[in-house]
Amino acid sequence: MSTELPLSGQVAWVTGAASGIGRAIARELAAQGARVAVIDVNAEAASAVAAEIRGVAVSCDVGDEASVGRAVRELEARLNAPDILVNAAGISLAEPVAAHTTANWQRVLNVNLSGPFYLIRAVLAGMMARGHGRIVNITSASAVRVGTGVAAYGSSKAGLIALTKSVANEAASHGVTVNAVAPGLVDTEMMRKVFGTTEALEAMAKNSAIANPIGRLLQPGDIAHAVAFLCHPRSWGITGQVLHVNAGAIMP
Repeated sequence: MSTELPLSGQVAWVTGAASGIGRAIARELAAQGARVAVIDVNAEAASAVAAEIRGVAVSCDVGDEASVGRAVRELEARLNAPDILVNAAGISLAEPVAAHTTANWQRVLNVNLSGPFYLIRAVLAGMMARGHGRIVNITSASAVRVGTGVAAYGSSKAGLIALTKSVANEAASHGVTVNAVAPGLVDTEMMRKVFGTTEALEAMAKNSAIANPIGRLLQPGDIAHAVAFLCHPRSWGITGQVLHVNAGAIMP
């Protein structure tokens, strides 16, 4: 029986990989044998994660096209073109529509939607030419659920689902799968900034408008597990799909 890890020999680029869900994904893909590029705007934190998983760190603001271009060139030189791309970088700004500034609206869309587009555009042709690739975009339950103060965030994540399906359709005949994972309520730094503490998040998971029937708060590793599943060689038949990981909070 072969003991080779399922992602051995593959190169994975993960954005937003210095913290939260992105960091968990980077760790999981590395544990499954991939050599991982840790891409994040926080250069110091990215370097720490890369050192932990024996990966490569690159500082990049995914919402800035020029920054993405520089990161792509650096990674192709240092690590190689990716077999796997995971777009996990994201920001959330809670503002009601009537008070939403244009700058904040644009920034959320730049990071959450334009960033994945820039990365996908940079790597897709190479993946299709090689006849293999896995792209996974981290969207959100907010893409399909109405909530107060998340107009920009929800719009960006809904747009990411549409982008996922469009690219999946274009790439399917070339051996490239493109999917999205939509997390529910997850215990991350970003969520704690919005809602306070892990305890507050746990209470919301059990009894709130966004509670789930299992009654448990998700952890970043739960999302990473779903991403790794979609990156597995045996997941070749899954493309253009949204995998909801929300403990049953939404059952579309």
